[in-house]
Amino acid sequence: MRDPRYDEWRKQGKTTRTYFAREDFIYHEDSDEYVCPNGKILRFKTKHHVIKGTVYRTYHTQEQDCRGCTLREKCLTGKARSPKTKCLMIPIGPDGINLTKLMVEKIDSEEGRKIYSHRMKIVEPVFGNIRINKHLDRFTLRGKIKVNIQWLLYCMVHNIEKIMNFGYSFA
Repeated sequence: MRDPRYDEWRKQGKTTRTYFAREDFIYHEDSDEYVCPNGKILRFKTKHHVIKGTVYRTYHTQEQDCRGCTLREKCLTGKARSPKTKCLMIPIGPDGINLTKLMVEKIDSEEGRKIYSHRMKIVEPVFGNIRINKHLDRFTLRGKIKVNIQWLLYCMVHNIEKIMNFGYSFA
């Protein structure tokens, strides 16, 4: 349970909205359409539009509906003002398996806590040494193949230092 003082802090930061939100559009289930605050219809266009693992349904107006609209400044924001029509995106769910949530559940399990505590002793010091002591804290190349090669070079530097400090073993 969170400290109730944080709830008061959150309320202080609230400001009034200057743009229309999804809640301001009225949905007609029978025709699968939305109506904007100015009374124009947004028709269904795309069923599966995926952004960052979330599937969206998109609804668009016609070009002539938005052209002379008096509420255009409150409806379309920033980069969205350049298109000629309003696009409303409605999230309908995650795109397949959410790997981040699965990993959180795995780490939070009893077995996961036990395994992760070993990782903190074995693997994390290697990352800390490479990043802090060797100052190899960013990749200077682009692309998966080049970054992978650069990471392998970082690991070689770490392993050469281990051989230098502790000797080579034939075990």
